Amino acid sequence: MNQLKAIEKKDQRVLTTSQVATHFGTDTKSISYNFNYNKQRFTEEKHYFVLSGEERKEFLFNNREIHDSSKHAKTIYLWTKKGVFLLAKSINTDKAWEAYESLVDDYFDKVERLQNMNVPTTVPTTIEGILELAVLNMKDLRQELNQVQKDNRRLQLVVDNEIWLTENQKAEIQESVNARVGFLMKKGYEAHFQSIYRALKSHFSVPKYDKIKRSDFELALDLIHGWYPKKKEEAN
Repeated sequence: MNQLKAIEKKDQRVLTTSQVATHFGTDTKSISYNFNYNKQRFTEEKHYFVLSGEERKEFLFNNREIHDSSKHAKTIYLWTKKGVFLLAKSINTDKAWEAYESLVDDYFDKVERLQNMNVPTTVPTTIEGILELAVLNMKDLRQELNQVQKDNRRLQLVVDNEIWLTENQKAEIQESVNARVGFLMKKGYEAHFQSIYRALKSHFSVPKYDKIKRSDFELALDLIHGWYPKKKEEAN
């Protein structure tokens, strides 16, 4: 990894969006997209800092060695170690994870540097302290994991209850309608494809059958399998 000049914000090492993109092997648009798509998982000043106005100008003045696209952005995002972790998780490529591990090893973990400067750190020196820190770190990871699981459950509810039928489900409904019409006609019923589709639209209150929710797919199949038209009048 290329040696990065340290950038700090509120006693935390941070990276610009452009720096993260470069090390992840992607571009700033991809980083911004993944951030905005998963924004509910990020917490300002924990995962990132936003600089604008005078704060942005002051930051650029104090970090004139930055020569990437961040200099021209109206708003500058600075990513903490935890923020870069979430970005790597959202991009989820081998390149992103390898870059994250490298950044942690070579950039974010600054304890040794601080100790060489005789700057006090919170690194424990006793077994009790080490165990306490480990418990706190595990608690923090559990909280983040719980939040991710909650987000996944909410997303699953959206997928199950709001998204329309998949292409495979639409194809299966069409096959079921065809099979039902063929079966009923052999039994002497006057069955029409349009009649079944009209029944589906009416029952689920949708303009077209393919707007039925994914969660109602099995109910739609049950309706098709149990559908009957009026029977042909017997000839005198």
